[in-house]
Amino acid sequence: MKKILLTLTLTVSGFMALSQAVVSGISPAAIQGNYDYANQAHIGWPSYTAGQAADENWGLTLDFNVAGTYVQGELELVYDGTPGINPQGIDSMYEGCGTLLNTDLTGKIAIVYRNTCDFASKAFKAQQLGAIGLIIINREDATNMIMTAAATGDGPNVTIPVCMITKTDGANIIATMQSEPVTMFIGNKIGVYTNDLGAIKGEYLISPFATHNSFLMNGFDLGIQVYNYGSAVQTGATVNATIVGPGSVEVYNETVNLPSMNSTDTVSVFNGNTEEFPPFDLGGIGNYPIGDYTLTYTVSPSSADDADYDNVFSSQFSVSDDRLSTARDNGGEPVVNSFPSNTDSEYQSCMYFEDPNASLVALKGVYFAASTDTALYELEGAEIFINVYEWNDTWIDINDPAITANNDFFTSLNLIAAETYYPASDNENKLVQYVQLSNQISLQDGQRYLVCNQTYDPNISFGYDNGLDYGGNLGIIAMPVAPIQVQQGTDPITWFIAGWNGSPGNGLMLDLFDANLLAVNNESIINGKAFPNPTNDNVTIALEANGNGNLTVTDVAGKIALSQTISLVNGKTNINMSNLDAGVYIFNITLENGKSSQFNVVKN
Repeated sequence: MKKILLTLTLTVSGFMALSQAVVSGISPAAIQGNYDYANQAHIGWPSYTAGQAADENWGLTLDFNVAGTYVQGELELVYDGTPGINPQGIDSMYEGCGTLLNTDLTGKIAIVYRNTCDFASKAFKAQQLGAIGLIIINREDATNMIMTAAATGDGPNVTIPVCMITKTDGANIIATMQSEPVTMFIGNKIGVYTNDLGAIKGEYLISPFATHNSFLMNGFDLGIQVYNYGSAVQTGATVNATIVGPGSVEVYNETVNLPSMNSTDTVSVFNGNTEEFPPFDLGGIGNYPIGDYTLTYTVSPSSADDADYDNVFSSQFSVSDDRLSTARDNGGEPVVNSFPSNTDSEYQSCMYFEDPNASLVALKGVYFAASTDTALYELEGAEIFINVYEWNDTWIDINDPAITANNDFFTSLNLIAAETYYPASDNENKLVQYVQLSNQISLQDGQRYLVCNQTYDPNISFGYDNGLDYGGNLGIIAMPVAPIQVQQGTDPITWFIAGWNGSPGNGLMLDLFDANLLAVNNESIINGKAFPNPTNDNVTIALEANGNGNLTVTDVAGKIALSQTISLVNGKTNINMSNLDAGVYIFNITLENGKSSQFNVVKN
């Protein structure tokens, strides 16, 4: 988990050298830029915590608190000849756990895959062959961890920096290495170059929702934190923000002139400061065309930048007529590319929502994705809850001192809807699923909501879109994005308002519709249920109705499994499911009077 970022309010100030330890691609162009990373727990790395026991188990000699302290070199993939394929589909020999077959790594930064052996063992083997650093490719798209070294292992002998990057970033680097040399930088970049102006991922504002709803979209604020890493004074530097909308139409283009910046100065270009962008505003709700948008910040020094890989930052968002999510839209479903988890029992993964015009829409259902290691555990039949809460705790923002002192943000949650979902098979692993609420919810203006996935299985995690970083929104706007509730070790079950490290977008996506249709919809909907549920063979349907109707039973993929007429006597009828395979089925009933009901039935 991450700590809340400090709100950035200064116009021009110096910055700590410690904050400028980066992992960057230098060449070729395909891999240039700063990377999200995890690091060995040692002073000089931003995640270091004073007194942390793991720090004593690494022998890193470089101090990245010192400006200009870094390593830079060509990458080389290590290998040891181990046969087989690991669970991630990678040749096991690239995990670097056995005796390395590389002949000489002198002056190189070694790169290796995570999986079997401990981090320190990998690092020490590479170091013995002359490597000046080690990059570990994670087995998932996350960097939410601090790498530790066992007290009795190789950690104390490891003097080179060790970091971990995401699975996707690693795949891109390895693919590039197949055709040309790749050079990387690890360390503190202050003063390394003469002209070097830039910014950091997670320190600029992005759209508060990656998928907006057209009934609610009303613009948002922009802003970015700019740093002078170089040794030269910057005069005449600028930062520009553009937004290109549907049809490649530019809908926003603003440039801010920056004040003179000495080396290590920073400028906070945020609303309310001397330097600020005007809000993105197309004239109120209804004036934002449906489609895809791209927000781009471009930092431009007064002279050509000597390290321009951290000058341009882009993020995507869209406007939809029936969706809302902090994850990007992928054909009406949320983008899910990361499944972080760190719990021993209960886990809730939530999306925060509040809007002054929320009563314009109603909530129909929720999209989400769940995952487990299917080589070890089963996803089929797992119990997954979808909870919708009114969040009634009283607070101003996430820095409210009356609450942060006791972590009392989550003492007044009113559950207004709850559904249970059982995956039909392991084939659903990491795939987006949809659950329709039994009763559609009329949302209220200004009411805070949490929509959550919940599990009591520590082996199950939920999907996120880590292609976005809401860290800047958390630090500047100071409102929640994706809170989580977990238990770690012997610690009590705890809420973390700032969510996972790297502040990715929660993969929950809300299915919304025009609130004016809610009354019409509810008049045609009747409550129904089935028992026993789960069932082995026969199930009894109970509805608040009598008469004849049609029943259609579909599996979660939408394939019709059963279709027949029914006759309700005293509101009940029996259905034989003995010929159906085990799994989750959706019962759709339409009566002669036009009213309908829908609910799920689990067949064992």
